[in-house]
Amino acid sequence: MNSSRRFCHIIVLSAALLCCAATEARACACCPDRGTWRLESNEPISGYVLDQIKGIKFGSAAQLFTVDGPDPEDQIKGLATFSDNYAMMAVAEPKQWRLKFRAEDGKSGELILPWPSKVATFAVDIHNGETNFVGQPLLYKEWRLEGRATGNEMFKEGFAAPARYTLILQGRGNRCDGTDDFTHWRLQISGKKADYAFYGELASARPDHAQQRKLVYDATAGRDQSSTEEEKK
Repeated sequence: MNSSRRFCHIIVLSAALLCCAATEARACACCPDRGTWRLESNEPISGYVLDQIKGIKFGSAAQLFTVDGPDPEDQIKGLATFSDNYAMMAVAEPKQWRLKFRAEDGKSGELILPWPSKVATFAVDIHNGETNFVGQPLLYKEWRLEGRATGNEMFKEGFAAPARYTLILQGRGNRCDGTDDFTHWRLQISGKKADYAFYGELASARPDHAQQRKLVYDATAGRDQSSTEEEKK
């Protein structure tokens, strides 16, 4: 009887230890390591990633990307009107995004971006001292989505020939990607008749994302300043 009881205790203890080990392994699978660099190019989109993509929410404003120096007309091709700022509304349809832009002069148009079949993901420790609350580095990360694009109204001229889009979602976080990690976006439209880019903020980022980074940065900066002052004494 005692032998049987001891055997049962051993079985139960072994199962508990295995369970704990599995839980710990799952928890650490998302832990960001110093020196991380990861690039996965053109991977088929899984059901999880597609759900995350569908959960992306764009902000209500967009900026047109230009560089200092040349006039916008010399930099941009296939866009009927130029503004510093555009009002934007994004609609997620069953198989595509429909991005609606309105310029400051009232002209408007839509860009239609079908869901891609593949995604490129990128994550790197940029060694800038930003960490989470347990001291692990906040990785800079990107998702890059590409596909055929179409457009109308103020974008129509650029689609007289086939054009493609590259949508880059940018953010910070750990090794595991999720919708709320991404804070900004950049959209490039490229083709024989089109060449321009917009950028802006994402509304689906965690509300506390920026605040958490600021708190950690302030604490780190304060600690570094104290160390510097101590060294001077």
